[in-house]
Amino acid sequence: MNRYLWLMFLLIFGSTAHAQTLTQNVRGQVTDAESKQPLAGVMVVSLSDQTKTTITDANGYFFLANIPVGRQSFQFLLTGYEAGMVAEAMVISGKELELNITMKEKLQQLNEVVVSAGKDRARPKNEFALVSARSFSVEDTRRYAASFADPARMVMNFPGVSNNGDQDNSIVVRGNSPKGVLWRLEGIEIPNPNHFSDLGNTGGAISMLNGNVLGNSDFYTGAFPAEIGNATSGAFDLTFRNGNTESREHSFQIGTLGMELATEGPFRKGGKASYLFNYRYSTLALLSKFMDLMGAVPEYQDAAFKIHIPTKKIGEFSIFGLGGSNKVYREPKEDSTTWTDDEPNLAFSGRNKMGIAGISHQYFLSKSSYLKTIISGSIETSESNADTLNVLHQYRKDPVQRNELKNSALRLSMTYNNKLNAANTFRSGFVAHQLGYSMDYNYFDLADDRWKQILKGDGSTQFYQAFVQWKTRLSRTFTVTGGLHGSFYALNETYSIEPRIAATYDAGIHQLSLAAGMHSRPEHLSTYLFRDGQDVSGPANKDLELTKSLHFVGGYTVKLAERLRLKAEVYYQHLYDIPVEADSSRSFSMINAAGGGDLIGTKPLVSEGTGKNYGIDLSLERPFYDGFYLMATGSLYRSEYTDYAGNTYRTKFDRGYQLNLIGGREWKLGTGGKKMIGLNGKVLLSGGLRESPIDLERSLDEQRTVYVPGKYYTEQSKAYFRADMSAYYKFNSRKATHSILLEIQNFTNNKNYYASYFNSRSGKIMQVNQLGILPNISYRIDFHW
Repeated sequence: MNRYLWLMFLLIFGSTAHAQTLTQNVRGQVTDAESKQPLAGVMVVSLSDQTKTTITDANGYFFLANIPVGRQSFQFLLTGYEAGMVAEAMVISGKELELNITMKEKLQQLNEVVVSAGKDRARPKNEFALVSARSFSVEDTRRYAASFADPARMVMNFPGVSNNGDQDNSIVVRGNSPKGVLWRLEGIEIPNPNHFSDLGNTGGAISMLNGNVLGNSDFYTGAFPAEIGNATSGAFDLTFRNGNTESREHSFQIGTLGMELATEGPFRKGGKASYLFNYRYSTLALLSKFMDLMGAVPEYQDAAFKIHIPTKKIGEFSIFGLGGSNKVYREPKEDSTTWTDDEPNLAFSGRNKMGIAGISHQYFLSKSSYLKTIISGSIETSESNADTLNVLHQYRKDPVQRNELKNSALRLSMTYNNKLNAANTFRSGFVAHQLGYSMDYNYFDLADDRWKQILKGDGSTQFYQAFVQWKTRLSRTFTVTGGLHGSFYALNETYSIEPRIAATYDAGIHQLSLAAGMHSRPEHLSTYLFRDGQDVSGPANKDLELTKSLHFVGGYTVKLAERLRLKAEVYYQHLYDIPVEADSSRSFSMINAAGGGDLIGTKPLVSEGTGKNYGIDLSLERPFYDGFYLMATGSLYRSEYTDYAGNTYRTKFDRGYQLNLIGGREWKLGTGGKKMIGLNGKVLLSGGLRESPIDLERSLDEQRTVYVPGKYYTEQSKAYFRADMSAYYKFNSRKATHSILLEIQNFTNNKNYYASYFNSRSGKIMQVNQLGILPNISYRIDFHW
């Protein structure tokens, strides 16, 4: 028996033991940063072996064969353009490396070419974004400890971004509610791309987005360029990469969170059309052996795809899609003696589905201009039921909640871009949204002993956006962008006109930046259709204005060493037209809501609230190079809101401060870069969550949670602390790359405080803690044939 096990070991791992040098191909496309035109004649050089060079073809494509596996760097040179560089890219034997880069045209010719490995890799892809924005790669989503290849969890490492609790990936950007975050994919808005999300939320327990399909993307934390609308706090601008056009490649992964399969390749040999597909399935029941899931059993599955079809005469087409479904169910024991505050008498089942599909077309009108058109359709559905077991009737299930929700959207986006010359670029466009909805949400109020209707509506409406923006490079060091964004919401005929401007002075070692802009966003449709559970004949909040925010940002970056940068941004945000309860004795504001569910128990709202966020974000960053990286970030901030009566309080999301320390190290084992191990870690410390003190005496009288009037969000829990880690082992064989990954969120098992509530069963104030340790171990193989 031992002989057969040894033979199996040799078949799987033996090919990594010999001295053969393993290589892989590197391919990609080089385009102009502003015009997006392919750049022909770019010299691509492998810095590890400068005899390996190539030139991009007429369509900007390049191909480098037989590059040794391991970390490799490449430079890109073209007369009249600033030199480009990709440093420390991972070359593996199981999958070709794709490098798609943009190059910026020089304003004036220089006598020498200077290539710096210290170039800012975090510079956003969008050339109009000058402040509060950065790009991230698939490798970033996998590198940072306990990010689980999730873009939302990954950006929590950036300055000014914090989590809203360990239970999901909702993000708080500079003290704003997670509701203000925008998700865009392939240039157009998409619904919340997360599993197990709540009504109106922008996050969830697990992302549907997957590192197997994501390309380099941008993330914004404020003062967005004019083309980014429908957001007041942060924005994700995501792209799917194109499939391999030369060979077919595949990936398979299995782990604690489930299993996934990805495949990509050309439709035909020698053609440039490609496909990319990923499917993932998981049952989190596996985690019940490692952590407490509160008796609930959740499951999910999702898929994503992209088909890329370039043509010579009629432009470039892409067909893309993303979708998923999830369900969760819980059954209490038919034994009332086992029911406790932690194991309540509640049977629950819920199912959510989300799907989006779209087609984009980019046509070059000239060598300097293009027109891009995107059409997409999406649908979201949610059903949930909750029942209690009736002890007096042999544990009969008595319903206490019923809801059926459906949102659909058809979207059309058109963008015109014209690079007038090396100094000036003009861009304009519009987005039209056709929104459909069908909502019916009811719950049984035990205190009033009757059913109450929370949501009711069936129909459609429209949302229109348009923008115009200009970028001018006044010199090699000074750049200015400006523009206007307009929004119109047909549901209640509200609109917003938003001027935006930004400037940056980049002297190489020092960089200064300033930006200001107005931003707006309608509330989730459920907010307008909310009926507050009272005997009303129609929606209570239909006449709300668009929620608005005015952003000011100032930034300073200094290059301390070749690969070490210190960056500081100060900001001030004024929020206005915020929905608040039209009752001077109450203090509800949508600023403190994470989703539509927070509206339960509120009275009709009016757009008369305000708020403000101000603070400073600091970061000291050494990007991955020569085997290790380090990033330290810190934020000091304040977040306040003013209610209907004019009283000012701290917001729910005002933690006050946050500190992150992230780093990692990678070691080669042996020679040739065939094997490597890596270790990543993160330590997070922030102020505790804020909440309103509970009035125990009134709560006992009314048998529900009642807060002390005038003391809203005046209490803050103890500081939040969490330590994460990940470790991996990667080895290459001739046609495959194997990876073993261990990720542990909160490996010290620190049970951070989350919230308090009044429990009518015990008559006490109960405390809820956040998740403890959350492990994920996985095995992955990338291979081709």
